[in-house]
Amino acid sequence: MSQRKYNTEEPLNHLIGVRVSEAFYNKLEGLRKNSNCQTLGEFARMILQKEEIIWYHKDASSDTVTVELTAIRKELKAIGTNVNQVTRYFNGSTIPNQKIFDALKILDEYKRVTSQVDKLLTLLDNMLK
Repeated sequence: MSQRKYNTEEPLNHLIGVRVSEAFYNKLEGLRKNSNCQTLGEFARMILQKEEIIWYHKDASSDTVTVELTAIRKELKAIGTNVNQVTRYFNGSTIPNQKIFDALKILDEYKRVTSQVDKLLTLLDNMLK
């Protein structure tokens, strides 16, 4: 974590203390977490000086889609690795029966890819609706 950069042109020399209740403090801290402010003091200064505060909003409905897309990505990567390994065995083999066996393995992997792509297309259709 890098050190905080202070404004050297206008240093903050004066301290203003304010006591608040636990509930109010928690409310302020919750608001600060959803903003671009790093500390509660910075958040309070921006409010007092009427400066612009950038609010961050997280859409919880996209969380499940993100998790599913990540799982599909990992699965497709694993399938691609399997296909590459089987292709290497296929190209290194001189026995015809072994080549047929390797080709059938690749066919199974491509069927898995098809099922993952179908899941992906279903997810994308749901997102577009």
